[in-house]
Amino acid sequence: MRISKNDAWRRIQDSTVSKLAGLGQTAQQFMKVADADCKDLHERGVVAGLLGNFQRIMDSDLGQTLTHSQDFGPYVMEVWPLVTAWYPDFPLKELISVQDMDKPLAYLFFSLLKAGTNKADTVSGDVVETATGLRTIRGRYPTGEIFGETILAADLDTTGDSALALLAYSPLNVAAIPGYDKKIRIKVTVSGTDTDYIPLSIVGDTITMATVAAPTVATQVTLNIQTGLLTLGGITKANISKVVANYVWNVDYATTENIQRVKEEVELRPMEATPRALMLEWTLFSEYLKKTQFGQDIRTDNTKRILKLMYDYQVRYILDEMYDYATGNSANAFAITLPNSTSISLDVQAANVMQQLKSCGNIIELASGRIEGNKIVVGKNFKSWVESLPSTWWKPEAEAKGFSAPRKIGVFAGFYDVYYDNVRAAAEGFMTYRGDEWYDAAYYLGEYMPIVPTDAIALGVTVRSSFCSMESYRFDKPTCVVRLNCTFSA
Repeated sequence: MRISKNDAWRRIQDSTVSKLAGLGQTAQQFMKVADADCKDLHERGVVAGLLGNFQRIMDSDLGQTLTHSQDFGPYVMEVWPLVTAWYPDFPLKELISVQDMDKPLAYLFFSLLKAGTNKADTVSGDVVETATGLRTIRGRYPTGEIFGETILAADLDTTGDSALALLAYSPLNVAAIPGYDKKIRIKVTVSGTDTDYIPLSIVGDTITMATVAAPTVATQVTLNIQTGLLTLGGITKANISKVVANYVWNVDYATTENIQRVKEEVELRPMEATPRALMLEWTLFSEYLKKTQFGQDIRTDNTKRILKLMYDYQVRYILDEMYDYATGNSANAFAITLPNSTSISLDVQAANVMQQLKSCGNIIELASGRIEGNKIVVGKNFKSWVESLPSTWWKPEAEAKGFSAPRKIGVFAGFYDVYYDNVRAAAEGFMTYRGDEWYDAAYYLGEYMPIVPTDAIALGVTVRSSFCSMESYRFDKPTCVVRLNCTFSA
């Protein structure tokens, strides 16, 4: 997503202001309560959007009919706080990106930069920059100096006993740049051996090259400064695996035909919400009994329990999908060895594991183009090991003892947020990343109508109502999720 900080801030702020302005008086009261749990403007906007969606449903004629009864009274006010609490309480919101949705279908917009010309080793249409900033144009910018242009054996030509290669840019700039001979270097890999060639002399348009090992001895390797034609005389093409060229190029010839052109394309990635409905039942008598004995309205209590069940469904779905379809590190599990020796100090053990995690995090940094891996979801092995560390390395998250469910359990080495997944095998886990921006995540969750009564209240012995959650899931960057295999050392 290539938007400046100021533009992003303004767009989010404008969106949030419009959402807040559309909230009714009752919804605004709950928005004030939610503000205390919102860490930034994006989170505030998500909560405002969820409240706004629910308010529109409640304010509709159908909503009024379904949620009010002359004899029984409204229960809408019991549901409002739960809508407000949905986002702050969602257990994975620091691991994934949560978006509110106004309709069952939403789009994520990403800006992609693509090659517009067939220069260097990229072709028109190749992605040269990911949505989050990773450059893959391989250094082919018209700076006047080209470093590391790689020509594979398949791209070489042959004439007589010579191999021919054509550099991406020409003519070469040897007149205007003093010391050009220090900036032109050709490396030829023959039968696994690298030989470096440097300029020896220039006659007309032809540079005669010498080797670094014998800089005063002419070879059959020549370079034409006008055409960029590299002639590798006396070297059999079949023995050459690649040619790597560094050279000085004349930027005066930087026309649209001679340089790489980058164009922007906007990519729309759809997120389609699917409904999940649950039916709850309670009797008027049990509601009266519970409220008189315990001071707890059964509508609020049951709805909270249903909301918790929906959380469990969502969390399980997201964690399983992220693990099952992770393709980071070529879909191979990254081995993490947990020291298990009393003869090694805990500080040394922790530093050793930190080093391993950094190596894994670098894989994610290259895949995301922005941020190294900083979120870890683990099974029992890593959990038991990390909880044995001193407070200098491990900061546990406050949680009721014995509580067994997917949740954040603490911070390792002041950098990695660690989540425990109680259904993963002991050695299993995965690493991903999450940044400050909404698009700095590998996984997106869209929420439409968090809690919606869909059936009319049937007065009598039993009150019935369905609650529906409209959700969409998008595993957008599977290469930014790396499976872990955490085993104890022998």
